[in-house]
Amino acid sequence: MLLEYAIGVAMVAAIVYAIAKSASGNRYARMTENEFEAEARRASSIGSAVAAVQKIVDPSHHVEYVQEENERLEADASTPGDKQQSGDPRDGRK
Repeated sequence: MLLEYAIGVAMVAAIVYAIAKSASGNRYARMTENEFEAEARRASSIGSAVAAVQKIVDPSHHVEYVQEENERLEADASTPGDKQQSGDPRDGRK
């Protein structure tokens, strides 16, 4: 009985939240240009704080990211018909 009551309350809360969210509209549509720029600067400072925490928690993550980025750039730079230099004497390269 208690579980059914909790599920019912959660459903009603979700419906009320959805109605309130849809009625409020897009908050960025009512912002001035200065307010939008201030919001963007605030969000980017939060992102840098999260990145700093990430470096503390997992310092090897940055190195892995840089290596993956370099591999992706190399793959993007190569043309689809290029063969990798494997040192195989049969392909005519060393």
